[in-house]
Amino acid sequence: MLKIKFVGAIEGVSGSCTWLHHTDSDTQFLVDCGMHQGDEREEWANRQAFPFQPERLKYVLLTHAHIDHCGLLPRLVREGFTGLVYATRATRELTELMLLDAARLSDMFTKHEVKQIRWSIIDDDLGFKWGRNIRLAEGVWMAYLRSSHILGACLISVAWKVGKSNRSICFSGDIGCQTDENAYLPLMKSGQHPFADTDYIVVESTYGGRIRAKEHQDSQLRLANLAEVITHTLFVKGGKVLIPAFSLHRTQELLMDVLHWIRVELPATKHALRENDKRRSIIANVHAPLGRAVTQVYANHLCSKSPNGKFKYLNTQLCESLAMESEGIQATLQSLVEHGSVKVSDAGCLRMTKPKTSSNFDADIVIASAGMCDNGPVVSYLDRWGNDPRNTVILTGYQSAGSKGAELMQRSTHTPSPMDSLKPGQAEVIDMSAYYSAHADQQMLLDFLFRTDGFGCNKNAKVLINHGTPTSKYELRDAINTRANKRNDNDRLISDVSIADARWLNLDSGEVIEESPGDIALLEEIESSRKQLALLADDKTSDSPPPS
Repeated sequence: MLKIKFVGAIEGVSGSCTWLHHTDSDTQFLVDCGMHQGDEREEWANRQAFPFQPERLKYVLLTHAHIDHCGLLPRLVREGFTGLVYATRATRELTELMLLDAARLSDMFTKHEVKQIRWSIIDDDLGFKWGRNIRLAEGVWMAYLRSSHILGACLISVAWKVGKSNRSICFSGDIGCQTDENAYLPLMKSGQHPFADTDYIVVESTYGGRIRAKEHQDSQLRLANLAEVITHTLFVKGGKVLIPAFSLHRTQELLMDVLHWIRVELPATKHALRENDKRRSIIANVHAPLGRAVTQVYANHLCSKSPNGKFKYLNTQLCESLAMESEGIQATLQSLVEHGSVKVSDAGCLRMTKPKTSSNFDADIVIASAGMCDNGPVVSYLDRWGNDPRNTVILTGYQSAGSKGAELMQRSTHTPSPMDSLKPGQAEVIDMSAYYSAHADQQMLLDFLFRTDGFGCNKNAKVLINHGTPTSKYELRDAINTRANKRNDNDRLISDVSIADARWLNLDSGEVIEESPGDIALLEEIESSRKQLALLADDKTSDSPPPS
């Protein structure tokens, strides 16, 4: 029997962790081991005892490098886990960077414990291909499929024998936005879908109740709006542009979009500028210590290829947009990290500030950490530039309640304002966050679940929803049931949709495993408390999810 128990992300949008036990081979393993992120309640949750014995776990199957999916791995090691963590090479390198940074900022674990993690890299050998089976135990195997969420991100399929037949369950991890039809964000190619014959799908529901506006799924419109804001600020207002950004993935996306503006948009618009502006060379600077290290990983792996010669991750539309080959993109990223500067053209250059270097106030455009504006280099830029109405702050991500970024978001607009309408003593704030979200919306989540990529199968699948607020989970459940009842041609058959909870589930039979009366009472009390806390948090937080 393979049984499953959801440990994290059952009451909110962080702390992803799922415990599986194959009883026939007595093999226990996790899918993700993430940190809870948020207020004091989340901090409390991070320090509670694991419900499993870490020393009895053989594996952790890691979907990607965001802290809410990997952040408790070092604590797992400290408490006795000596097994392997399976991941892509990019995920391993990014995860180590994120964990080392977390160890520097908190007392939850040490850098030594981060270094003690034992890795098994799925794409290190020449026979690698997405979907290849990897044996975990007698009668149990798994396969990794590409996600478009961030570099290295994957969904994971686990299969096992039941009598003479096989069963499988797919874990979505975090689902990205890129599709074959519209890979509209700069870096990642489209994500793949669960196998056509899978029996169960565990799906995240961060945006389970939202449908993204079409305009925010248009790469040309995003680039045009960014160009308008930058051009207006630099050449109409005579100011500077500050873009707060999360170090992992968002900084690299913005780097490519700013590169596009300097390389493609700026030369095309220079004829309309004043003579002094035509001759001016623009400096765009990235000031993010962790973001610099992350960019090195992107330089190493974004343009890597599988043995079949196809890019593992790169969205080839980026090459078209920049009019650059993949080798040029890789060389640009590498030069930025190694040398700190790349001349894009006579129109301008990109720079990257080295760690422990002071802020560069001479730059025209600055991408700076941290994304919520409460710490990091962005603080000094806000102190220097934030009180001048000629300057513009562009927000591109979630801002938690109480953060400086949330304060800025409250007075943001979506388009540049005329000079005479600007408030004295305040930089203009433009909100472009809707263009950059790396999470699939409700429609994309439905396509992820129902698409079988042309492989026909009459097997019914069951869906388990986690990683979302109560509202987003229920709205996604209703949307899944509505589409399942339509029975569209070529859609996957889905027979049951439920909200994941903390009870053991027998995946062989699909039945909940009965606990002892004492265990049931305790579980009910825990679940009731968790739901109450989650509903309170859902009421108090803004409409946007945590960064990822």
